[in-house]
Amino acid sequence: MRKRALISTPGRILGAKIYGLDTATAPELVRCANDVAAHCDLLVIAGGDGTFSDIVNAIDTVETPVAFLPLGTGNALGYALGYKGGAAAAAKRIRDGNIREHDLLDCKGHKRGFMMSVGFEGTVLQSYDRYLKRGYGGFGAYVAGFLEAYFRRYRRTSAQITIDGHTREVDNLLSLMVVKQPYYGFGMNVVPRAKFDDGLAHTLSINAGLFGCTVGAATAFAGRNQIGRYVTGHRIEVQSTTVLPIQIDGDCISQADTFRFQVIPKALRIKY
Repeated sequence: MRKRALISTPGRILGAKIYGLDTATAPELVRCANDVAAHCDLLVIAGGDGTFSDIVNAIDTVETPVAFLPLGTGNALGYALGYKGGAAAAAKRIRDGNIREHDLLDCKGHKRGFMMSVGFEGTVLQSYDRYLKRGYGGFGAYVAGFLEAYFRRYRRTSAQITIDGHTREVDNLLSLMVVKQPYYGFGMNVVPRAKFDDGLAHTLSINAGLFGCTVGAATAFAGRNQIGRYVTGHRIEVQSTTVLPIQIDGDCISQADTFRFQVIPKALRIKY
């Protein structure tokens, strides 16, 4: 009933049929979306960044245009698309918007997405999920997860990062971000120069200490992150001296010591 109440007004604004309310798990919802995508002109995905990512990985995103109705907690994609207001305002933006072609990133052996990182954020998300289950609010759970990951769980490492054939060593690595848009959850503008449609992967490597990370978080929340080394490219390879977690679009996917990323130009048709 709560799900139906959340999307009933946006559904009326869009004149859309609503599917998936009877699904109980993420795989069921993905299968439902895949079935619906074959018979619709526009697939509007209501949920969080992870839900959007799961469905985009299951359908032909060139053949079927999509739209995003943000109902999650962090909603990085909502910030990236410039949404303001609630679900009804987003629905009006979709209804009156245009279909645009955007790039996606591919992390070999994992999935496609628009916001990826190796290292610290995956550990934060693992802690964040536990705090959500304990009853913390979304932002409170994120702050608690961040502090637990930084002071107790995450262990920094050294890594070799190769971007379009140019290799450099990074000691004391906290995070390597590989993104197609500027935002993380809760409006954090972490990679300000990232763009959806420029054919590039935007990377930011961070190995700052506590003071630098505090400055980075504060400036990101204020509107524009000021720390880290920013480099663009088309193909990125990471070789770490230890196993690290990887997060993709707000979900901690797995752990490995080797990662490969590349840009998929114009892989997503999205209306907003």
